[in-house]
Amino acid sequence: MRQREALQIYLYQVVYGEKSGLIAKIVLCFLRVMSFIYGLGVRTILGLYKCGVLKQHRLQCKVISLGNITVGGTGKTPTAQLLAAAIRDMGYRVVILNRGYRSSWRGQIGLVSDGRRLYMSVNEAGDEAYLLAKNLPGVAVVIGKNRNVTGDYAVKNLNADVIILDDGYQHWQLARDLDIVLIDSINVFGNNYLLPRGTLREPLANLNRAGAFLLTKVDQATDDARDVIMTALSRYNAEALVVESIHNTRYFIEIEEWYKGVRPEKVVLEAIHGCKLLVFSAIGNPASFEQTIWDVGGTVAATVRFPDHHDYTMVEMQEVMQKAQDKNAYALVTTEKDAVKIPSEFIHSVRPLPIYVSVMELQFTDGQQQLMELIRKVAHEGEKV
Repeated sequence: MRQREALQIYLYQVVYGEKSGLIAKIVLCFLRVMSFIYGLGVRTILGLYKCGVLKQHRLQCKVISLGNITVGGTGKTPTAQLLAAAIRDMGYRVVILNRGYRSSWRGQIGLVSDGRRLYMSVNEAGDEAYLLAKNLPGVAVVIGKNRNVTGDYAVKNLNADVIILDDGYQHWQLARDLDIVLIDSINVFGNNYLLPRGTLREPLANLNRAGAFLLTKVDQATDDARDVIMTALSRYNAEALVVESIHNTRYFIEIEEWYKGVRPEKVVLEAIHGCKLLVFSAIGNPASFEQTIWDVGGTVAATVRFPDHHDYTMVEMQEVMQKAQDKNAYALVTTEKDAVKIPSEFIHSVRPLPIYVSVMELQFTDGQQQLMELIRKVAHEGEKV
């Protein structure tokens, strides 16, 4: 495992109290000091924006931000996919701005897709941006760290009516017309400490900037977790719309078929009922994904977890496959986000067991109509005359 990923795992274990001893205590003290400095920096920068010393850049189109107040997986990618498709189907030209995390692209503006064809590989674009572009015909995807620059490009060169700012809640430089904040109903607000002592990107009081909250994976949450969320929202932003959702597995596709992308043969959920499966992933919340396999009738015989955004090697995939065989698994199961990072040589090799890609969708359980009305109102106000 790469040194950076090993360090991430170690720090995660320290902040969640899974490591003990003198070294862990020293590291934790250091992280507390860094959290104080980080929090001071966040409050200072936001204060400068509020008093007008720092100016936000305003694009000549409507901007909807999707983000969260914690690090880790809350379901931003499937949410961005669903909302982009919905706005596209309303008749607007939609462009998603993604920073291109873990991409090899080093330019200011990276056109992943213009809505008609892909221009970048997964390594060039990063897994999230590539997956969005692959799954969203008619929606352009642009990567770049400076959203002011990529936003101007989207307006001038792609005629954007609506821009979705992916993971944009902390990108204060760009003005937005609506902030949608995702909250993981399982992990809630992490351990309630600011980075790097915890997983909060901002103090909870900063939830007051949001226009809507989307609670994800509510079917896997406890009543206590939901009470914690609703108490925090009523305290810091009682006026914002609250929407609830779950992640549903629609069907599976064998990974070689999934890569073809042209009318792939689907594997119905009933095909894995009672079957022993090895589930592997490199996502922010692997436990939640693993639970979805149980929910559709599969038996999770073994799990293999890698750090978020991990790029798989041939050796690692061979080891995962061997573990599946040792467990007498019927098949291996992974996510679409992981599928794009598995070496093509392994995918197209002769494999003793199939690898099923879980095709999931975000499904609203409460507040869908109100959210769509809010988005339609925001987009309509930006229509060009």
